[in-house]
Amino acid sequence: MKAELVSGKMGGWCWYGANTFKKTDSVGKFMTFVQEDISNEMQELILKAIKQDVTPLVKHTNPDTLASNPYVRDGSLAVIWYSTDEEKALKGLAKFLIVHGLVPKTKAGKYYNISFKYDEQTRNGEYGEEFKPAISLKDLMDLNSGEFY
Repeated sequence: MKAELVSGKMGGWCWYGANTFKKTDSVGKFMTFVQEDISNEMQELILKAIKQDVTPLVKHTNPDTLASNPYVRDGSLAVIWYSTDEEKALKGLAKFLIVHGLVPKTKAGKYYNISFKYDEQTRNGEYGEEFKPAISLKDLMDLNSGEFY
């Protein structure tokens, strides 16, 4: 990971870009995961997404805090891709994640149905079984073919 590409570090996260969302926006995120470390290639993808206006803000688990982070399992680091719930923005982000191979497929070749989680749900402590997604990848695309609606 190239530290000079990170916009800031806070609370166990490395941040990229800036929070340009309005207070009236319904903001949330898709989560993807990488193993062991944030590669230079992943950082370049993050910066590409910001530069192409796919998202203004991305954060990932700070690799320097892995030893003390109780949420890290099996060396997985979370990459959080922010968006509004506006259809064009959501589809643009989902397409970016698909095109760049960031959404894994099942053994049968079907894309995993990753959820879009609203920041409000996070603030309300909705995790695990408490979390009920209002929007998932299946609402935007056919998980078998990868075609967007």
